[in-house]
Amino acid sequence: MQESFLVFITKISLYPTFIFTGLVMFVTLYWVVSLLGMADMDSVDLGDSGGDVDASNLSSAGFFTGLMLKFGLYGVPLIIILSLISLIGWLLSYLYSSFLHQYFDSGLLYYLFGTGALIFVLVVSMWLTGIIISPIRKNITKIPKRNASSNIGKTAIVRTLSVTDKHGEAELSDGGAGLILRIRPDINDNDHLLKQGDKVVLVEYLDEINAYRVALAKDK
Repeated sequence: MQESFLVFITKISLYPTFIFTGLVMFVTLYWVVSLLGMADMDSVDLGDSGGDVDASNLSSAGFFTGLMLKFGLYGVPLIIILSLISLIGWLLSYLYSSFLHQYFDSGLLYYLFGTGALIFVLVVSMWLTGIIISPIRKNITKIPKRNASSNIGKTAIVRTLSVTDKHGEAELSDGGAGLILRIRPDINDNDHLLKQGDKVVLVEYLDEINAYRVALAKDK
């Protein structure tokens, strides 16, 4: 058992598998931090999840952004995209290290074939991720906006450590599992810095960023 574990550790530490091993560790840490309320899922995002993106018009997009659009990697939180790419890439590169990479112990061929495998695995991972999230993206865009306006005036509880113009989340009780909403502070209320556990009132829905403007709830 110990020998098998050491072999496993060795394989995930080989080039190029260790790159995806690092990515998997990063996204795992991010998910833990997000669940603890120290960050929100949308703090890293390629555009808003409900927006329409023209993947054919990449003249104003950077290379990385344009590449992601070409593969259909948009419309959902970026952390979900990174998680899928990391997991698929790690699995494929691990299989490469297990069955093919053993024939190249060191030297130029080791890094030459490893780099080729890295590029191939990355492209396949992005392609498969685009296929996986395609139905998710389509369903997100069909969510009726009337649900957002019906929440105005309701009270929610802040779940992130703080709320800023860039990030923040609150939990709204809906009689079931609860809703996690993206929130932003009221621009007219600079006297109160919202923090985890505060009760806030949803005062406005910001359609362009799919978030709610909130104000600190007054105790009755």
